[in-house]
Amino acid sequence: MCKATKQPAHSHYLVRKFTLDYGIEKICTKMDLASQILTAIEFNWDQPCLGTRDRCKMDLNNYENSYSWQTFKIVGDRIKNFSYGLSSLLQPRDYLGICAVNRPEWIIADFACILQSIISVPISSRLSDRDIIFIINNTRISAIICDQEMLSKCIQIHSECSKLRHLICMDPISETISDKYSLYENMNIIEKDGLSIHYMNNIEKHGSTKKREYIINEPNDCITVVSTSGSSGFPKGAMLSEKVFKPQYPTEYVSKLEKSVKFCYRPLAWITDRKATILGFLKGGSTGFSTGNVAQLTEELALVEPTSFSAQPTFWNKIYLEFNTMLLLSGIDNEECLLEQFSKIIPTRCRVISVGGAMISSTILKFIQRCFRHCKIVESYGTTECGRITFDYDFLRTMIDYRLESVTEMGYTLNDKPYPRGELLVKTTQMFSGYINNPEETKEALTEDGFFRTGDIVELRGVKKQKPDIHVIDRKKNFFKLSQGQFISPEA
Repeated sequence: MCKATKQPAHSHYLVRKFTLDYGIEKICTKMDLASQILTAIEFNWDQPCLGTRDRCKMDLNNYENSYSWQTFKIVGDRIKNFSYGLSSLLQPRDYLGICAVNRPEWIIADFACILQSIISVPISSRLSDRDIIFIINNTRISAIICDQEMLSKCIQIHSECSKLRHLICMDPISETISDKYSLYENMNIIEKDGLSIHYMNNIEKHGSTKKREYIINEPNDCITVVSTSGSSGFPKGAMLSEKVFKPQYPTEYVSKLEKSVKFCYRPLAWITDRKATILGFLKGGSTGFSTGNVAQLTEELALVEPTSFSAQPTFWNKIYLEFNTMLLLSGIDNEECLLEQFSKIIPTRCRVISVGGAMISSTILKFIQRCFRHCKIVESYGTTECGRITFDYDFLRTMIDYRLESVTEMGYTLNDKPYPRGELLVKTTQMFSGYINNPEETKEALTEDGFFRTGDIVELRGVKKQKPDIHVIDRKKNFFKLSQGQFISPEA
């Protein structure tokens, strides 16, 4: 404690900067993801890590205009303790479902799985009961960690999931559920009909007394199965290995890496925000979670003040519609004033806005560029199976091979003028290894030489400059043949 300022003692800022830079460099040189996670915790122990919006003490259904942050040490201890406790329920290479809204416990469970070589299976809470049951049975999930809302649903469908043995609730288990099940007080477990229900905090407490070594995954070991839409009507589970989530920073750029502040509002069951959160964590960055209330999204953006922001076209379409409505009411003369007003939606600390997830109109893109002039606007494109393929139209060429294939039935060929057009096929260093228990879909998705069929029709521009970029113009999978031989698009 400093006698003058009454503040906790700390190292000189120059020593601090050297230590943090060295920590990031050390993370880059680590071979396995578990070591990278533990190193990030060690070097950023006193820094903010995961944040949630504070609830009103007088009304728990409403929120304060503030966020509370858990430090890397607190989060790290929870990750390690939960991983130790989890190892009492599951064996390495078992499957753990994660079914909850975005919150710190989602990331804690995800990282705990990595430390014990348990394969995580994100399950979106938006899915139907039918799809959730299919995912549980297809991946042979034996345990699910969920929030209070999803706990009731998981109990209801348990009888249709033959391998499911454990439910772990992130929240205190309600009396309604406790009354229906037998409580084993000495173990703090609720059990009935072969299903055990645990409280996450109890598993963490149990784990704190059961220290053990973490398990190192190989780069090609599957660490998660991420669901994506399937042509059969059921979700496909893309198997992703450890190397997909490891940072690829060259050590010569380590000192230039700035700590990020992320705002996580899109479901972590999707790959984009989950990977961004993981990479931000490894760099010593922090992540603030949305409450999930879309009406409060811009309010929470202002509270978290992220250094970058990524959103799908639907988000920008809504803002553009609101802008045009207000412009219509106030008159064209107020356009610049309105642009200034709307620019405050994205905090001034934000340096980059990434637009991706689907095609966006040129009109909306121009509006974003005019409105948020304090940010660099980039478009990114990728898939669950291959990760990010382009950034700001440009291929991430160090990791990706690509080619186009003519789709003559839709009128797209490599000989089209002024630019070649066709289906985009890619092969990356961070590709999925196939769809779990689905060899037919896997075979259909991959060519004989290992390229993934994206299903996207693209236009390849800038070929003569030897720096081609792609523009998605159509979707092959939205095109099918009628019984009389005619090809039609349902969007037409």
